[in-house]
Amino acid sequence: MEQKVNFAQYQQVRTSDLANIQDYAEASLDDVVYDTLVSDMRFSGLLATQSGPAAISVATGRLYVGGKVYFIPSTSSFDFTTQLPVAAKKIVLLTAWGSEADTNVEPVNFLNVTQSTPQAPVYTPQNVATTHARVLNLGTAIGVEAPSPSDPVISGTLLAIARVVLAPTGVVSVTMLTANEVPNLEDVDGRVGALEAWEAVAAPEIASLLAIIARLSNDANNTVNQALIGRMLARIAVLDSKNGVPTNAADSWADFFLDPTTSELTDPLSNCAVAEGVRFPDAGAADAAIQLFNPLNPLASIAGNVLFPAYTENLRATVGPQTGSQQISAYTYQTTSFVQLTMTRTRTRWGTPFTVCTNSAFWSSGSYDPTTQIFKLPSGETFSLNPADAQKALINHQMVRLTEYWVDNWQVPYWDVVSSTTTLSGASVQETFPVGQDMWCSSIAAQFTQLDSSGPVTLYLCATTPTGEVDPTQVLGQVTVLFANLTTQGKVKFTFPTPVYLQAGNRYGFRLVTAANHYVATAAGTAFPNGMFFGIVGGVAIPDPTHHLVFDLYACKFSQSLVAIDLVGLQLSGGICGIDILARSIAPSSTSLTFVVQSGGQWIPLSAATAGQLNSGGALPPLLPFRAIFSGTPDMMPCLDLLNSNVHVNRPGTAYTNIWPHGGQAIPAPSTQIRQTIRYENWNAAYHTASCSLLTGTGFSTVTAPSSYSDVNNPDGSLERTYVWNLGSAISSFKFKSVGATSTPLIVFHEAWVKGWSL
Repeated sequence: MEQKVNFAQYQQVRTSDLANIQDYAEASLDDVVYDTLVSDMRFSGLLATQSGPAAISVATGRLYVGGKVYFIPSTSSFDFTTQLPVAAKKIVLLTAWGSEADTNVEPVNFLNVTQSTPQAPVYTPQNVATTHARVLNLGTAIGVEAPSPSDPVISGTLLAIARVVLAPTGVVSVTMLTANEVPNLEDVDGRVGALEAWEAVAAPEIASLLAIIARLSNDANNTVNQALIGRMLARIAVLDSKNGVPTNAADSWADFFLDPTTSELTDPLSNCAVAEGVRFPDAGAADAAIQLFNPLNPLASIAGNVLFPAYTENLRATVGPQTGSQQISAYTYQTTSFVQLTMTRTRTRWGTPFTVCTNSAFWSSGSYDPTTQIFKLPSGETFSLNPADAQKALINHQMVRLTEYWVDNWQVPYWDVVSSTTTLSGASVQETFPVGQDMWCSSIAAQFTQLDSSGPVTLYLCATTPTGEVDPTQVLGQVTVLFANLTTQGKVKFTFPTPVYLQAGNRYGFRLVTAANHYVATAAGTAFPNGMFFGIVGGVAIPDPTHHLVFDLYACKFSQSLVAIDLVGLQLSGGICGIDILARSIAPSSTSLTFVVQSGGQWIPLSAATAGQLNSGGALPPLLPFRAIFSGTPDMMPCLDLLNSNVHVNRPGTAYTNIWPHGGQAIPAPSTQIRQTIRYENWNAAYHTASCSLLTGTGFSTVTAPSSYSDVNNPDGSLERTYVWNLGSAISSFKFKSVGATSTPLIVFHEAWVKGWSL
């Protein structure tokens, strides 16, 4: 104890002396906590758990603030029923702060000094607070509703205890913020002991590794490694020779202009486009989503912003009759993450600006990711690509490059590079089934035999794992039916916002998830031998072939096998030279989706056969009627996502400037001799001019024209021009400025690649 009160025999005890006894003890304990345990805000206990569909409970615990300890002696409850989001999600932070208060007010006798005498003291009762407490207070901070919500901002005087995620149906998850917990010395001692045990084993091994590293360093000079290094250098020399790089080059570089980030497009001098080569920028351009010309067109059906030819629902398969019932809540209640896949995309580019570049072959090299460079919408969405996804892109990406006609498509109907993840708590059952014929699944109906007093049910339609179970990371469609719409009289139909494409030869499954005590109807195991029922126990799908869920599977039935649907026309003041359509769509092999435009009174499909017709005779149409042709069968047609689509129409300019920043990286040694070769493709000397300058000095503001250049005209019509700079003083860093011009936007060229070296 830092201080204590001294007492002597026969001494009068003052009220302040008694108060100081506990004040000194309190101050000393606060200092010990602050100096040796925790100096900032931390908590202990306060375990938050879900206590209802939209409620949580918080256990007792303590809050540490600057050495002071605050406590809450009883369990607390929070109900978020009135704060639930309408359609998306919210994040709620459970917060804590400390306060001090006088408590336990009760009557205590006080000496009445005005009426008392030494022989007859008189006492008067008064209500006073007999306890001074440090109280832990709990509260909540509620964030803004959003599909991917963020934590609300809280004051620095508050400590976040737990994060609660709310959905329209209630609490999704409760996560304790363990980073804000006070450290436990027993845990720390255990970790230190583990480290000491590891050190006892690892220290001798580390010492031996030092000797091995020293030996390897010495071995780097032996003849074997020297031979390997020599072979690598020899192969680099062969590559340099094939690319015309002299053997005395001090440094070399190359770029194939597949990645826009390799050019300084934000430089004030830059005025170009980088898309499989350096190209002329747009002199005029317009972007718009694909839209129906007539929203009431009877030939069209819109489901979740996705355009289909007109269809009706048709019962495709049914499983029954009912022979039993299954309690869903008999299986494990758990929280599961579901990953909603999205439609893949097709990109069609047609018109004069789309000259073929030989560097497109480098997409398959693995050095570039064609998915994010080709299929990204202008909205700036985020792609999630890991190395495995990049390899998958190379396999599934189909590319066509013809003069004035480019097509890129993803050969699988759904992908996960653009996806959304949701979590749902509850028990679940699932049924899988094979698909023998392509179909658009519009809805699935399930039968309930007994309902709880409340609780919605969510159905997830998913692809299956290689072992035949429903895969929650491959959700193709999902729909929630509220309790008010559940019934035991007949089947409950789960209608997907957008029909789901099911591919022949694959197995799919649906999963029913609910937090309520509902019962579903089951059929005998022999009623559906091609399917399999699963119950989820401890996160594991347990197959049960003795019975199946009773369900109906509905598919789209299209009224026609060939439908032309008018879309809002394409327009651009000054005229259109190029059309670039990027849209989510699914067109199975038995179907086709073709875009057509009307020019000169004729409908022209955007295809290789019609390349060059848009601007034939020098025409620059400012307005093009636009149409989509859906072709297929009554059972299968393509679809087109209108919301997640973009049509870019443009007319290229007649000049471009590209700032290429290689020289921003210092070369190994200062040089007075710089060489740069640029390949110009679709070159026509009658219309085209090009040059390149060297940028040096402070801020790269000094522009130096080449000392000379030489041309090589290739049989394929391309021009490879080598620029030579012989400088008076050596430089160690530089940039390049390449410029080009054409006398007409109807005849353009592009830079396919650049390579250079310093001597």
